[in-house]
Amino acid sequence: MPFKKNNIRRIHSNGCSWLLAMSLLIFSSLTYGQDTSESEGPNDKSPLVKDDFEWQFSLDFSFVYAPKIIAGIEQEKLSHYFMPGVLIDISYKGFFLQTNQRRSSVLLGGTEFGYQLIVENDWQVDLIAKAYMPGYDFELLIESGGDNELLTGLKERQGTGGVAIRYSKYLQNSLFLIDLAYGSAGDDVNGNLVGGLIIDSFYSYLLPYKNWDIYLGAGLTYFDQNIINYYIGVGSNEVADKRPEYTAKGGFRSQAEVYAQYPLSASWSFHAGITHSVFSNNVKESPLVDTNKETQVMLGVLYVF
Repeated sequence: MPFKKNNIRRIHSNGCSWLLAMSLLIFSSLTYGQDTSESEGPNDKSPLVKDDFEWQFSLDFSFVYAPKIIAGIEQEKLSHYFMPGVLIDISYKGFFLQTNQRRSSVLLGGTEFGYQLIVENDWQVDLIAKAYMPGYDFELLIESGGDNELLTGLKERQGTGGVAIRYSKYLQNSLFLIDLAYGSAGDDVNGNLVGGLIIDSFYSYLLPYKNWDIYLGAGLTYFDQNIINYYIGVGSNEVADKRPEYTAKGGFRSQAEVYAQYPLSASWSFHAGITHSVFSNNVKESPLVDTNKETQVMLGVLYVF
């Protein structure tokens, strides 16, 4: 995906205020949503045992404004904003391949492969595998107009995939997820395999309004130092005039999100979302980074087969 100025990688947060706000959301939902036995309608969510073979295939035609934290990159051409995607949901005998359709676009929701370990009335535990961080190809970024002096000579960063135990808590019109994951990426500049702890949590509340489904979300993610340093650190053999050697610390990413869907027909629906991410303040200390905040805006249509 080509960009040119103002790009960054989501890694840290300014933690305490976000953690407090998220905790209050979770606590209020736990007290409000315990008794769902008498509620009815499509907006009430609960775990589903995925024994039968079921599938859904969707096409996502979206335009996305998605700045990154790596310095010297921004979207320029109209084609840079068009980000189509494929959403595949399949389940059988407890195994599933799914996209998080409570979140704003495939870029944020991601695709997850997993197996249901425990399913109870209002909670479940799954074993999942998913991508937690996309990678960087700095040569492509330069070809797309990135800062040649800043980016030339950097080793390509692979995406980080992880295997996790996920706990899901279902409440009235809301869902809380937390992943305890081990993530791994490619080799670092010294040839060592990168890996570390990731704790990823997200709370989503569904607010129905007429024909709209509006999801209000908040998330907090911890990334191990090895993972953060892999993406925004500068190794001794990558030092240049504009790139002093830098070792990053572990930290957080906090997120706030609004995502909405509106049915246009039996197969088509409109969707739009905005997600604001804030990373730990020390992210800005990296010579590759010029901000610790990013805001993604998305709008488009979905076609469901």
